[in-house]
Amino acid sequence: MASSAHSSNCANCGADLHGPYCSHCGQSAHDGHPPTVGHFLHDLTHEILHVDGKIGRSAKALIFSPGLLTKEYWSGRIAHWVRPIRLFLIAAALHLFFSTGTGPTNIQFYAYRNPATGDISLEADIRQRTQPPPNRELLPEASRKTLQNSLDRSFLAVRYASPPLFAIFSLILFRRRQPYFVQHLIFALHFYAAWYVIAVISGWLSKWQDSLAFLSFAALPYLFFTLRRLYPLSAIRTTMATLTLFAALHTLEFIIGLGAMTVAMRAVRQTL
Repeated sequence: MASSAHSSNCANCGADLHGPYCSHCGQSAHDGHPPTVGHFLHDLTHEILHVDGKIGRSAKALIFSPGLLTKEYWSGRIAHWVRPIRLFLIAAALHLFFSTGTGPTNIQFYAYRNPATGDISLEADIRQRTQPPPNRELLPEASRKTLQNSLDRSFLAVRYASPPLFAIFSLILFRRRQPYFVQHLIFALHFYAAWYVIAVISGWLSKWQDSLAFLSFAALPYLFFTLRRLYPLSAIRTTMATLTLFAALHTLEFIIGLGAMTVAMRAVRQTL
């Protein structure tokens, strides 16, 4: 009798089974029952191929087909791809742990002290310097750690606030063609996910060649091709929209960086 119950009722909700999946809760007919080796191997193969396939497919589209993921999502074709928020969080985590700088442009912050006057200066650059400028020296190690910790805390909060702000800029520009804010937010999540991945790649390449740090600005043509895919605009109008959005982004990054530097300098002065 137990065997019969197992074969005709869902182990999760108890509903009658009329196929390989429960029509009430969606659980597989064999889930929850004593598994065989064959079931285990089937589940293992399915999970590996399904998850990795979706991630690989989404990552390839994100990097090599600008705007495709956003257009697919806007069209309602969602199940084939990793969700935008998950993709953004994965890219942001990769950047957090593997980037060589701060923010999607990999900004490097350097704090110096003038040995003669004792004045402290904080500078930002996307290149990785190996020597301080003339007549200046690096701060003590403890002060440098305090500086970096303060900057990391400042940028951690805005890391997740930037996509909604970008979505607002996008809505202002394209509200007649796409009036829904959430759709612009999806666009922003995809764009920032790609930008963070580009930043990680350019940061690591710059270890071998200093000038490759500027590859993070590949986000500019990426944004152009994204807009070309999403909106039926001429090349000139797309270029103007791209430059406007990119200028807004870098203005935002500048304001964020200026605020972070101000907070960081206060923290550093307390250690000296």
